[in-house]
Amino acid sequence: MNAHSAPRASRWPTDRPLRLLVVLHNLDIGGSQRNSVDLAAGVRDMGHEVVVAGPPGVLEDVIHKRGVRFEAVEELVPDNIAPTARAAYKRVRDLSRRLQPDLIHAYELTPSLLTFLGPHRLDDVPMTMTINSMSVPDFMPGSVPLQVCGPLIAMETRERSGSIGVLEIPTDTVGQYPDYPGGDAFRAELGIAPDEIAVVVVSRFARALKQEGLETAIRAAGRIPPHHRLRLVMVGDGPAMPELRALADATNARAGREVVLLPGMRVDPRPAYASADIALGMGGSILRAMAFGKPCIVQGERGYFQTLDRESARLFRWRGFYGIGDGGTGEDALVRELTTLLDDQVRRKENAAFALELVRRHYSLEHALRVQMEWYQKALAEHVRPSRSEVARTVASVGAWFAARAAGRVKPDTFNSSERIAPGIAGPVPDWFDPDIDTDTGSIDIANAKTLKLRAVRRA
Repeated sequence: MNAHSAPRASRWPTDRPLRLLVVLHNLDIGGSQRNSVDLAAGVRDMGHEVVVAGPPGVLEDVIHKRGVRFEAVEELVPDNIAPTARAAYKRVRDLSRRLQPDLIHAYELTPSLLTFLGPHRLDDVPMTMTINSMSVPDFMPGSVPLQVCGPLIAMETRERSGSIGVLEIPTDTVGQYPDYPGGDAFRAELGIAPDEIAVVVVSRFARALKQEGLETAIRAAGRIPPHHRLRLVMVGDGPAMPELRALADATNARAGREVVLLPGMRVDPRPAYASADIALGMGGSILRAMAFGKPCIVQGERGYFQTLDRESARLFRWRGFYGIGDGGTGEDALVRELTTLLDDQVRRKENAAFALELVRRHYSLEHALRVQMEWYQKALAEHVRPSRSEVARTVASVGAWFAARAAGRVKPDTFNSSERIAPGIAGPVPDWFDPDIDTDTGSIDIANAKTLKLRAVRRA
């Protein structure tokens, strides 16, 4: 530990608002991005001074509408990575020096590394980082307080000197609710009759993590008998759209009717969620569907599909509303899950009521804001300036990873790959994990070099 590494008292006097700079990796439509914007706006609504920075994107309008100040940061261009990274690095440091934040909250890999190597290292600005990938890269700095979105991810993260906390993906249970207006209009826009069953997916059409399951959903929808009058509505856009569109067209042609609809991306997807009779998805998308009081089927990878109900809830709370199957397409499994719900209206209502109860108790934005503010206090109290050895180790590790990626030895999105996270997902839920209905998952601390223990934080 060098002379700059000793913990210091928080620079934020609690008799004034916190000055917070939130740095995002992009402002495209996505669960991590929406959650970070919601939390930033929520902290601002509590009376604190919040500035959001990131590459311009469609969510910039949402930030402005929420009344939060926005500052643009250069987007990193893969084919021109060095110049754009230098520009973004300089911009983040210049913003920090001008805004003088008490704390910088960086989301995902690039903003966290730019903040660590810039304001945190050079100007001793406290920081925390959130990684919402399914796993945390080993090259991320170990002294920076880190939040992840699930207990399994925290348990699988390498030992580190900084604290690791769990903030399960929050969702707005005030602005998203059963009987939200707009669902009928959305159905009418798409030509879905009142007596038809709309199975709705709201997703990024990414190749990694998403495409396989979305293609399976299209094929499974084509196998549901016509008397169920099922319509699969896939709301979103992304790189996989051409393949999904082609498969949907082929499925509709075989059925002789429009079974699958792809209406594109919606900046405000709430009418789409409200229109659903059954929701299909993973992570934050399924939590938003739960807030609308919808029966849900959780999608994973390698053929994983499972209905959310009281029996499966503990498993999903541990894994983060995701799973990995046995390696098949999962088409038969999804047909089975869909048919069970389609045949049993009572079960649909029971599962919908349970989903609403679960999301309101444990995943509300209000609860997440309480956890987030407590985490900010913790991050400030534990702030240390990084040692020269940690900086050198981080730079060397990041450089080695980028070199391996350029050489084709690792996949660009390896930290969301099923190969990396499969061992943890395949393991059983630990006996000690008991997300009691009256408690919330709080933080996971490193008790010693070998042991991680979950600490339950009782609802305030």
